[in-house]
Amino acid sequence: MKLTPVLLLFALAAVCLLNAADDAPTQPKGPKPLRRYQDFLAVIPKDLEPENARNWTEAQKEVANGLLKKKLVDTQRPAKMRFKVRGVDFWERFVVWSYLPNDEGYYVRVFTSQWKDENMLPKLATLREGDLIEMSGVCDLAKYENLWNTKSLTLGIGDASFIKLLPNGKPAPRPKRIPVKLISAVYGSGTAFTDVTDRVKALLDEPGAIFYANPNWLGADPTPGWNKALIIVHESDDKHRIFTAGENGEVSAALIVK
Repeated sequence: MKLTPVLLLFALAAVCLLNAADDAPTQPKGPKPLRRYQDFLAVIPKDLEPENARNWTEAQKEVANGLLKKKLVDTQRPAKMRFKVRGVDFWERFVVWSYLPNDEGYYVRVFTSQWKDENMLPKLATLREGDLIEMSGVCDLAKYENLWNTKSLTLGIGDASFIKLLPNGKPAPRPKRIPVKLISAVYGSGTAFTDVTDRVKALLDEPGAIFYANPNWLGADPTPGWNKALIIVHESDDKHRIFTAGENGEVSAALIVK
């Protein structure tokens, strides 16, 4: 069979493409994400006996902490951990944390307070104690220490985001949104009140969110040291209605439209 010039050009082009594909450098695979606390322990050499960490001397802890920092924290090792929420607490900023079940003879706790999305507050308001979540991010803390007067391995995930899971591990469906036609929201006491309408609206717009009338959730403290109230004006059935919550009172869309 005699090749025409056009067919010959196509054949040569195909050969060049195949050779280029063969010569293309393969992309190196990134490190596997940390999924269990055992993955953190895996970077500690066997001769340090990580299984005996509960009996380590301070010098041994220092060596182990140096390795954890160098290999996991400094390299920002990816993490994707599943655990049940123990709390969403405010310690200078909102922190999601939990205990991780283990047989090591000390507590293993995981904390997250640095978020990928700056506007995480409404989503944090959807979390309840016992919720199963998958937290994704990078390792920003791994150290043996005495925390809350107990021997502990403390783990942290930064640049984080999370999804809620069902008991079978599949993503949980979002709750149904309850619309609130918000007019205004103020927080304070006496003659000192701060407008918190934007903050409250963002929280109420998140399906399933429950928050509390306090400075941490509302981002304002017009009368420090005094009990305050959150006063929400909303519209329902073409009428203005008022919802009031005292200091630390629970607030949600379901309660407002009740």
